[in-house]
Amino acid sequence: MPSPIRDFLAQRTGISETSSLLSNECSPILSRPATPSRLITSAPERTPGTVRTASPHSPRNGMDARTLTPAAIQRRLSNASLIRSRSVVDLSEGSGAIDRSRALALIAVCTLSIGSHFLMYVSGPIKSKLHRELGSTNSQFSLMISALNLNSTWTPLVAGILVARYGTAASSLVTTGFILLGAVILYVGVYSGAIAIMALGYFLFGLGSTPLMVVQETLLARLSPGGHLGLSLALGLVSGKTASFVASFTSLPLAEAGGDTAPFAVGLALCILSFSANILRLGLGCGAAQTRDAAEVSPKRIVRFDGVSRLGDVFWLYILVNLFCGAIWQPFLHLSANIVQVRFGLSESQASMNASVLMAGAIVLYPFIGWITDRDQGSPRTTYLLFFATSILTLFCYVYLALPPAITHTPWPGLISWALGHGASTLLLVVMIPRMMPVTLVPLGLGLHKSLETAASSASQTLAGLWLDFAKERRGESGAAEGLLLIYAAINVVQLISSVVLWRFERKRRLAAKHAAWEEYTEYEQLPMDEDEDPVSDEDEEHADARARIAAKIEENGPQSGLARNDKERKRGRGFFIAGLGFIGCVWTLWIVTAWKKL
Repeated sequence: MPSPIRDFLAQRTGISETSSLLSNECSPILSRPATPSRLITSAPERTPGTVRTASPHSPRNGMDARTLTPAAIQRRLSNASLIRSRSVVDLSEGSGAIDRSRALALIAVCTLSIGSHFLMYVSGPIKSKLHRELGSTNSQFSLMISALNLNSTWTPLVAGILVARYGTAASSLVTTGFILLGAVILYVGVYSGAIAIMALGYFLFGLGSTPLMVVQETLLARLSPGGHLGLSLALGLVSGKTASFVASFTSLPLAEAGGDTAPFAVGLALCILSFSANILRLGLGCGAAQTRDAAEVSPKRIVRFDGVSRLGDVFWLYILVNLFCGAIWQPFLHLSANIVQVRFGLSESQASMNASVLMAGAIVLYPFIGWITDRDQGSPRTTYLLFFATSILTLFCYVYLALPPAITHTPWPGLISWALGHGASTLLLVVMIPRMMPVTLVPLGLGLHKSLETAASSASQTLAGLWLDFAKERRGESGAAEGLLLIYAAINVVQLISSVVLWRFERKRRLAAKHAAWEEYTEYEQLPMDEDEDPVSDEDEEHADARARIAAKIEENGPQSGLARNDKERKRGRGFFIAGLGFIGCVWTLWIVTAWKKL
């Protein structure tokens, strides 16, 4: 049965029901921002006999409000915020029901990323053990981890297009197949003690990890019953983050109990489980009724490059902040156990247990941060203030760990501070994109954000390994780790300063865009008055209508602060895009040259 509310939303926003599906772990923040209260003035209630002809400047939504009863209008107004705050998955009758087939499909889809997340973080806690038993160097270990992230420098830009073209069924088989193949080669490399083979396994593994995220989130969006999309996405997200936390906590005990191959064997078994769950889901047809049309992936993940020239200076300053974040986040995650061990003289098991807390922050904070930012949709001020706080928390960690261990005694305060900061900041970075540009450009923004941040992570990881080997000969392991922490702290300070500049610059552009929209749509045609109506109340009512039309137009256009304002800025945007592609090419060149010399 057709839903008039869904039809109204599709006509109002120009987005079809299928394309409204949100497939990102932070989907609640993509709801349309609430209209500022200062732009809306409630108009006096009219009787059916006094309804005026709509002005030519009124928004055209294809629906005549005069055909609605007052009760229907009130219901629409009271439900507007609820409808905007979630995806329009299916508002038809019975959409909220969940049967056995859909439940089994949801369980299977939630397991797709368990094996990949486990293997991503299994190597960091046993870095010292691998150095000792495989004879690897810091540079070789960093090259191996960089191989995992290398393909993520370009797959976020095309993953959505591939999934949209070939559908989730074929894409899920290919992505989980690449991950399984990479896990097998990785296990063979550990078994034979060949770092080069391990790097090849991670390279193939990384080729499927990012597209798998797109497939999983798209399937969750299609399988979610009406009104429960956020919960389903949260289950998929938490399952992967939990696997990462378990990997960091158990990899060293597994290696000590069963040898170096034990944690990788567990990761391989989990990858087989994920692949088998996907095969069973497809073979048994679980959730087939909801996923048979899932080839149309959410456009939020489809990256089209025709909007590059529309990206302005605010967006590219945001990308610069992302580069600094990538340089100090992911590399520290993989090196933290070894840094804590050499700085505080801990055993491998103690260092592994201490560093495992870093993965727990996102599990706890993701839902909380999402709820806070979703409550403050009218302005990104809260988002920026929270991001400043997270940057200070990570900075405290680097400075604390760099202090003499005789003063600090324990790494726990610094590690807990970093876990809280990183656990919230990753989501906050993604939240900023829909707050600065229209929904049509969100896919491009997310793709560039992820690709360039990962490129910075890969470059920083490779250079960190070279630095540790270089400084180890002159300052010892503890001194080399201290120097790396000071480098991270310096980058963190630059990141904090640049994020403050971004906040001020974005706020200035946002206010200017709203002012320009007000000036553009203030001109409206005077509506004819009936002879029996009060002129004073009529004038107030017309001003109220004008304000409502202006607010509706601003809301329809979406956030504009991240867009270019003139030809010079558009030209700069194209130059920044080419520079970003060049940076990705330099990261690949750095990895290939370093791998050629060190592996």
